[in-house]
Amino acid sequence: MRCLSILLAFLVLTADSRGGVPFTRNQADRVTATVGRLLEQAHYRQAPLDEAIGQMFLKNYLDALDYNHLVFLQPDVDGFTKRYGKTIHELVRAGNSAPAFDIFSVYLVRLKERNELVQKILKEEIDFSADEKFLPLRNKLPWPKDQAEAEQLWRARMKFELLADRLSKDKAVADQPKVTEERLKIISKRYARLLKTMKEYDTTEILEAYLTALAHCYDPHSDYMSPIEATNFDINNVKLSLSGIGAVLQFEDGYTRIRSVVPGGPADMSKQIKPNDRIIAVAQGAAEPVDTVDMKLNKVVEMIRGPRNTEVRLTVIPATSVDGSERRIVKIIRDEIKLTEQKAKAVLTERTDAAGVVERWGVVTLPQFYEHCAADVSVLLQRMKKEGVKGIILDLRRNGGGMLTEAVDLAGLFYKKGPVVQVKDQRGRTQILSDTDPKVIYDGPLVVAVSHLSASASEIVAAALQDYGRAVIVGDKTTHGKGTVQTLMPLSQFINASMIPDPGKLKFTISKFYRVEGGTTQKEGVVPDVLLPSIYDFMEMGEASLPNCLEADRTDPVAHERMNLVQPHLAELRKRSAERVRASVDFSYIQQDIETVKKQREEKSVSLNEMKRRTEKDEQKARTEVRKKERAQRPAPDYKLFEVTLETAEKNKPLPPALAKKAKEIKDVEVIGAVPNPDAEDATPENEPTMDPYLEETLKILADHARFLAGIKNLQVGK
Repeated sequence: MRCLSILLAFLVLTADSRGGVPFTRNQADRVTATVGRLLEQAHYRQAPLDEAIGQMFLKNYLDALDYNHLVFLQPDVDGFTKRYGKTIHELVRAGNSAPAFDIFSVYLVRLKERNELVQKILKEEIDFSADEKFLPLRNKLPWPKDQAEAEQLWRARMKFELLADRLSKDKAVADQPKVTEERLKIISKRYARLLKTMKEYDTTEILEAYLTALAHCYDPHSDYMSPIEATNFDINNVKLSLSGIGAVLQFEDGYTRIRSVVPGGPADMSKQIKPNDRIIAVAQGAAEPVDTVDMKLNKVVEMIRGPRNTEVRLTVIPATSVDGSERRIVKIIRDEIKLTEQKAKAVLTERTDAAGVVERWGVVTLPQFYEHCAADVSVLLQRMKKEGVKGIILDLRRNGGGMLTEAVDLAGLFYKKGPVVQVKDQRGRTQILSDTDPKVIYDGPLVVAVSHLSASASEIVAAALQDYGRAVIVGDKTTHGKGTVQTLMPLSQFINASMIPDPGKLKFTISKFYRVEGGTTQKEGVVPDVLLPSIYDFMEMGEASLPNCLEADRTDPVAHERMNLVQPHLAELRKRSAERVRASVDFSYIQQDIETVKKQREEKSVSLNEMKRRTEKDEQKARTEVRKKERAQRPAPDYKLFEVTLETAEKNKPLPPALAKKAKEIKDVEVIGAVPNPDAEDATPENEPTMDPYLEETLKILADHARFLAGIKNLQVGK
């Protein structure tokens, strides 16, 4: 149920039930007409609600209910298309919400049949030695043509789920029963729970799914929010701290999916929870895990939240798992969000070059664009200058965005006043946002580190510094690519309270960002000057992977002073970096993981033969052990790290050594057959501060850049 997305943050959620009075059908009709009119007239796309949108709308709604095309039959879908395909847009305009409930009623009938089928299959003998395959993601394939084909697909699905459980055990095949009674009960309850949950959906909840499917025809960031969900959304954006793990979730395709992690929260600090990971079970301390697949998001949140300093164990399918069979068990201690961890921070690295000269470099990390973050970064930059750094990295690799005004101010720290970003609204009116302060806080060599997780405000800063020729941008093939702005419109502005006391809200896109040189960060993101290999490049991440995202286009450039500090030696920077990456053992590991993911994506289907899957699992485990052993035998790093906090920077305190990594962090995750987490530092020796391979290479790129700017040629840098 891909579009039944309920966005909630563990740190902020207060409601644990939907509550409220469901809409009447007449009220649902009124809300439907209002949402349709607003999308048609006010959305940035400015697309009429016509037959083409209507056909997309119908498909979106069917996919929202049955994303993997396993519940409906193809004759059902053909019937819906014949009945509504050419008229559903007219029904929306006329304020007729009947298709939402007609289709949902058929869905419940089919879901009841599938639940009965599951209970039947689970009583049968399961053969894990047959040479069969299963396609976990079949959303682009037709629905089953009849009940016989549906039964065949569901038998394969059950075998896939049961085999995943067997593979999570380390026992030999002969030491296990074919299928444990415990696992049979878990899966049986899962589908019974799904049926019960969907039967309890009221008029308002059905309408929310229906109208969100309509909003998604315009772009993936537009949603209709029922009164309860609008309230939860408001809470999320006002509250700042409650005990939890610090993650924003959404319910998608039957899974609780990690949408983002809150900087400084327990999930973030664990280094093992990443965006797009899927939570499939939750356990309290040493208790047995509770299956959460197809469980309502509110219930999952209720289990994960708890008293401070207590342990919760999450079983997740890593985002790097293509076939969904891998499992990662992560132990997290619940805590309040540490606001200090959300703020800008820095590390000073000190190393001695081949000539015996001590060199200092600075790394400023900004987790998000919060209020006054530009001022905080300014403080850190000034302390770095006092420490005599030769260059600075601005690390935005995990920065998902935040306040636009802060992004404008932050970019202005590195060059004299000038435009930073253009914002164009749905009427074609353009506003230019500029830094008006001529003061430059730091004018030395600068590199900006980005990744697929860098989004929105991060992309604005990186794009501006790239367009000005001020900094070298280093990272994945592109950043996230979100270059749009949304507004939240209360429908009460258009519907009389006497008709509907609270009709909910519509979130929709109203404007798009453009770069000072006329391009856009929308969909394309920011393409770095120097690319580093990343597993994220081969995963469905970022705006471009979302259906119906707004296209990238251009607008007129605005006048700005191009500094041209990068282009003259960019080719040499790329060449030197590529040579180091090819010689790097760590990047060879990353390249191996990339090849694994590419192979899995090409194959798409997964084997249901246990021996084959165990062999694959054992091979992956052996590779991981070899890497750990090799890393443990490496000599100590040839650099020293010093923490630079806002407090030490402001008060001019001596810089303490960077905090050592605790051995406990290494042991708090168990990976079962997963491609290694691309960001994990799971091989770091105890009490030894370190940098990840991406940051180490970025520092070497910075060193090259600084020496080129200083006019030093033909140096053997980073050897």
